[in-house]
Amino acid sequence: MLQFRRKLEKQELEILDLFTISFSIFKINFKNFLLIALLCAMPIIILSIYFPPSIFNPEEIQTISQVIEWLKQQIGKGFYINSIASWFFNTISTLAISILVEAIVYNRIRSASWAISKSFRVLIPVIITSIIYSIFVFIGLIAFIIPGIILIVFFMFVNNICMLRHTWGINALRYSTSLVRKKFFKSLFIIMFIFLFENMFIISFPSAPIDTRDGVLYYALSMILLHIFDTYFKIIISLYFLNIDFINNNKQNGIIV
Repeated sequence: MLQFRRKLEKQELEILDLFTISFSIFKINFKNFLLIALLCAMPIIILSIYFPPSIFNPEEIQTISQVIEWLKQQIGKGFYINSIASWFFNTISTLAISILVEAIVYNRIRSASWAISKSFRVLIPVIITSIIYSIFVFIGLIAFIIPGIILIVFFMFVNNICMLRHTWGINALRYSTSLVRKKFFKSLFIIMFIFLFENMFIISFPSAPIDTRDGVLYYALSMILLHIFDTYFKIIISLYFLNIDFINNNKQNGIIV
């Protein structure tokens, strides 16, 4: 692992290396990564079953006025409960996975409970940072969408930075932007790959009405598998962050890489 850490500090990993090394990290501490995935998936599954959100059908809703009308009539407590729960557990998962990955890089194996407890300690700074992040991205998305996508890429490391570098708010956004700026297209490719993979997985997985036994079973299984894949992807993002952050720090300290 010492050799691995030195490699992260001296060499920028290619995309294929990120995926293969991340899979090795996943296997090293598989039990605790899997536990985090299950702990974050189960509450979302249960809430979605008991408080089902309204389904947005793009075939029936094609104009802005129809979207506004759908938002007025269809969005209920299920939408808000599931949105808040998804954000909360996704954030906890990202923070916990970040610190588990860093621990492995430093040749330490930590438990899921240790990582989750560490995550709760930075939750308030992360909430503040997420609010600022959401405002910027929302403004970017309503400004012809593309600026919002660019900001999502630039801010892809904010949770990792809050967790591992104890920096939050505007400073976390600036920190992330400074790391991603010269790696924009590589970062965009990784985010787009993850986004497309997860959405294709959801579309292609067998489904049935959720008010039936088969529907609940299919939904629960698909969500568990999706969270396991998502855990792997979060390991990739965490490793990517550590790699370019190590290299960036070495350059600032005048160390030749």
